[in-house]
Amino acid sequence: MEGAERAGLSPQVFTARTGVSARDLADKNGRIDGERHKRVVELIAYVGGTCRPVPDGSHMLFPDFPVLGNLCLNARTLREALESFQMFRPLIGEFDFLFFKETPDFAQFEYIAEFAPNNGFQALANFQVMANLIRAYDVARRTVFRVSVMGPTLPDSQDPSAFFGERVRYNAEANRLQFASALLDAPFIQYNAALAPFLREQAEQELLRIKRGHRLSNSIENLISEIISSPCDDLHTSSSLLAQICERLSTSRWTLRRQLQSEGLHFTELETRVKLKEACRLLSETRISLAEISEQLGFSSQSAFTRFFRGRHGSTPSTFRQRSQDAR
Repeated sequence: MEGAERAGLSPQVFTARTGVSARDLADKNGRIDGERHKRVVELIAYVGGTCRPVPDGSHMLFPDFPVLGNLCLNARTLREALESFQMFRPLIGEFDFLFFKETPDFAQFEYIAEFAPNNGFQALANFQVMANLIRAYDVARRTVFRVSVMGPTLPDSQDPSAFFGERVRYNAEANRLQFASALLDAPFIQYNAALAPFLREQAEQELLRIKRGHRLSNSIENLISEIISSPCDDLHTSSSLLAQICERLSTSRWTLRRQLQSEGLHFTELETRVKLKEACRLLSETRISLAEISEQLGFSSQSAFTRFFRGRHGSTPSTFRQRSQDAR
């Protein structure tokens, strides 16, 4: 919200455009649902660089997520810390994808955003957090990172090149963070073995709390995902999905729609979100053909699936799959 004010948008306008209030942002146990998160991301992308925070290394490492920070900062090695970071990232949010690749010379993370994927500001924010985590384990020196992002070049006041130690490459084909792989398995001298299991249990309990605290829309998303992932000869159309979910929840379509409206959502928004996320998963984790994915997700044709994916992700399914597999 402070960034929006720097861009000339009042808190009232920010809330009107995104549905996110100052109270929502101040709630340490609060969660921003997918639709409002999407609006915030799109607003930042529209306003441009003035809305983004100036990089500040001392405030980029889990200030609002101490449970995740405590776990990640007490691992035997950097590799273990990064594995914990990936496993428990849902404590922060679940609207992006992070792929890891390792070679004898370098380790690489590729970041793909679900919303505004071709604008690099989300990647930069995540890379700055990860860079600080990595540097916490590289106690002998200040790690240098090679960073490339898909977004346009930032003005000098917003450019984090000095933070990463090397010039950021903008307008790249993918969002990537690279660093020396030799760092991954060096023992962390500050590791506290006695404390480690308690920190992991705390993270697991917090993740469980978040999942249990989901609203109706989250339950519906889980049901949609379960249905479209199950083998079925019938096409998963919007109408059939809605009918099956109403049956499972023992409610009417009218009641379900009214309850979703109270959360500021519509069933089609949830359906679209789940199908996009499942499409990304199938494309990145399996070798199922595009035709089979199209059929599994309920599209009338492969071309219809391609139009859907490209319209919401900014790239074709084939391009996304190739990039995801290249990153592994």
